[in-house]
Amino acid sequence: MKISENNKRMTTQTTGWKAAFAAFLDRRALIMLFLGFSAGIPILLIFSSLSLWLGEAGIDKSAVTFFSWAALGYSFKFVWAPLIDELPVPVLTKTLGRRRAWLLIAQILIIVAISIMAFSDPALGQSYLIQMAVGAVLLGFSAATQDIVIDAYRIELAETQMQTVLAATYNAGYRIGMIVAGAGALFLAAYLGTAKGNYIYEAWKYTYLTMAAVMLVGILTTLIIREPKVDRVYKSYQRRDYFRLVLVFFVAVICFVLSYLFTGHLAEQLVSWLSIQDNILLFLIEALRFITAAAVALAVGTLLVRAGVVNKQMAKETWINPVLDFFQRYGTKLALVLLLLIGFYRISDIIAGVISNVFYQDLNFTKEQIAEAVKIYGVIFSLVGGFLGGLLAQRMNIMKLMFVGAVLASSTNLIFIGLVKSGQPLGQVQVNVGGQQYLADTDEVGYWTVKVPTEVLKNTTQFQVSTGYADAAQQSKVAVVQPYIVGDINQAHLMLLPVMGRNIISLNEPQNSIVVKGQYFGPALTDAQKIVLQLDGKPYPAKLDKTGAFSAVVETKMLTGSSTKQLQAIVTDGSRTLVNTSLAYHVAQGVGAKNELDISVEPVALVNPNDQSNIELKGKVIKPYSSLWLYFAIVVDNLASGLAGAAFIAFLSSLTSVSFTAVQYAIFSSLMTLTPKLLGGYSGTIVTHIGYPQFFLMTTLIGIPILVLVVWVAKLLKAHELKQIQTKGTGD
Repeated sequence: MKISENNKRMTTQTTGWKAAFAAFLDRRALIMLFLGFSAGIPILLIFSSLSLWLGEAGIDKSAVTFFSWAALGYSFKFVWAPLIDELPVPVLTKTLGRRRAWLLIAQILIIVAISIMAFSDPALGQSYLIQMAVGAVLLGFSAATQDIVIDAYRIELAETQMQTVLAATYNAGYRIGMIVAGAGALFLAAYLGTAKGNYIYEAWKYTYLTMAAVMLVGILTTLIIREPKVDRVYKSYQRRDYFRLVLVFFVAVICFVLSYLFTGHLAEQLVSWLSIQDNILLFLIEALRFITAAAVALAVGTLLVRAGVVNKQMAKETWINPVLDFFQRYGTKLALVLLLLIGFYRISDIIAGVISNVFYQDLNFTKEQIAEAVKIYGVIFSLVGGFLGGLLAQRMNIMKLMFVGAVLASSTNLIFIGLVKSGQPLGQVQVNVGGQQYLADTDEVGYWTVKVPTEVLKNTTQFQVSTGYADAAQQSKVAVVQPYIVGDINQAHLMLLPVMGRNIISLNEPQNSIVVKGQYFGPALTDAQKIVLQLDGKPYPAKLDKTGAFSAVVETKMLTGSSTKQLQAIVTDGSRTLVNTSLAYHVAQGVGAKNELDISVEPVALVNPNDQSNIELKGKVIKPYSSLWLYFAIVVDNLASGLAGAAFIAFLSSLTSVSFTAVQYAIFSSLMTLTPKLLGGYSGTIVTHIGYPQFFLMTTLIGIPILVLVVWVAKLLKAHELKQIQTKGTGD
């Protein structure tokens, strides 16, 4: 028995620095660089870039983070990994080979998925949001499939001694792909004019279509490279056995989806019946739904196998044997503890990472700043951390490195609390309406809410919001006036909101276009009825959402160069005008001295004078935060994450059997992200209720049990190794 085989594969020792450097110029290393680039494109199009898109479109923060669940395909790729490992693709397998055939299919599906998302404007309503969700799920599934094939291709491409080099170049390409899909996408979207408060769908559409085009790099690489030559013995099953296996898999997946949807209706009824508001209980209900659906899918799959729908021996070799091998090598107790560590080791940084871009946006950093700090410096220092982790993995015990990585990955989240505190404290927000004054405190990022009786609001049609720094002079105060509509919901009401917040546009405004917003209340519009903005006779179609808010994009030069300086909003029915309104604005000759503070106010719902309830007035005070803190937090966090990730990959490699490399690694890597991503889907909800400082403190404290688990696993592995040595000695 070769008891040290796995330990040997944890590190790669070369004869010298020259040989080590030369290995990185090997053709196979370059192949993995380009394949890594292809693998790095999709992930951020599901996470960070998508979260910013949805945030700009006005989608609720909780819904934004729920989109992270679209990437659960990465966490369940072990389910279909055996199929990809064994199942030949008609025509393509004979033409390209087993690995390249599946790789090409996955890459084409990635392009299709990104295109579906590109043609989905979430601001237009639920149907478009669902379409985007479908595209995101398909993207997660196809990207995970690509990862499975690339991992298998890498393992089969070179000998064990070369695997570290291939993994390093793959990771470098992966990070470059992330820069393109992260920083590149944000820079391009910003260049095309979209921003928070200035949402332009077309900018995001062309950004995502560009990312789809970038995937052609992966397709060209797949077509150019050669299929790896391996002495692997493929199973001699008939084609119908493979089709039956796929059938069982899809039936199980369908059962999972249907069960999850069905239990969703039951969960909604239960929550409504019991009036459940507690987020922990809501999470437990969602977790129970997920577990129930998974159990149903497993039960259906098992019944189909036992019923003889699929070759039993084939099913066992596909799904059962890789798992049995792991438990046989380590024993039930140690195997379960190892799986527990794998599932929770990265929980601190992954949960925090899901909400990170929304967090930076809430701190009023621009997409350009986020792109530069997170997608460039962050990725660079993540690579540095990974390289450092690789070096340390060759110099110290892997479990000690795992402990260091866990400490760093969780403790660095405390730095983000410092970033929140870098903003100067605000004074109370004053809301003056109808001769009454209301005061509200802001949260740590500037959000405020006040409740005003309808009795007060119905006597006027506008209110003033003002605030300043807590310990600053009176001249630091900033104020805005927000109009609203008072009237009967059964009648049509139309209003344009102040352009740029104050009806003043700078002659040197840097934005190429400006989003003009307004509100419509009244009878629902038919398909023939539209809202159109007009400036000097030129029409600009407006988009109406379900809350009654509408918006239209107008070129800045048209606004500043207008002879009338007056906008009109018209509700049309064919050639007939149903209701209209107008708004005059001003053009300033220069930018002038800009106050550090600003106030954004959310549009107010229609005020019904006959209603006796309170109406929420809410908005956000926009204040600066330290950019130095931002860069420091990003650099340190990514350095720690890269080191912890390198240690963890080395650890996973040490657990993988050479007989089931692709499948077992897929299981481990899937489990690694499953729990964090499930919990990460609730990060937005958690932040909403406890705030950012408490959230980052929570993610740090979560890391403490992980440290205990690492120490426990280290002791169990040492005992297991000693037992193997004794067994081998006795056998000899």
